[in-house]
Amino acid sequence: MRVMLVMLGLLVMVPWGDLHAKEIYKSGRYTVRKVEGTCKLEILLHEGDQEPAAILALFPSDEFFGEMFTEKARIGVAQKKVRIQFDQDKPKDINFVADASAKDNYWRWQYLENTQGILGLLGKRTKMIVSFSNGKTMFKYTVPLKGSTKAVMALRHCR
Repeated sequence: MRVMLVMLGLLVMVPWGDLHAKEIYKSGRYTVRKVEGTCKLEILLHEGDQEPAAILALFPSDEFFGEMFTEKARIGVAQKKVRIQFDQDKPKDINFVADASAKDNYWRWQYLENTQGILGLLGKRTKMIVSFSNGKTMFKYTVPLKGSTKAVMALRHCR
């Protein structure tokens, strides 16, 4: 029951649209938003100067699932899991919550089972590699973590 309540609450936390979202902090790839009373850190995933193809969203509490948004036209729906690696550390595989995906005309999004520890590593490492597959193509994004410490601090202070 708790899982369903959390998932229903997360369904309203789309990064765009008229959902009473307030931008708290924005710098480079990092945006902290407060949506319907809950704060989250969105990390844009793209290569070069392109528009973001995916967004990884993290929350300051383990009470919420993480989120993965993928652009419909370029990626479609990510399958099974996301792999996150910091610097030369061992990669961590994070599964998607089963049957918990949603979509609109532009984005597909899913919830991640356990993003525990990821937020704490953002300000302590130099790069993060996020990879996932849509079943046909493997996507891999390298995120330089310069400026991530300020974004994490903004998230932790968001109320």
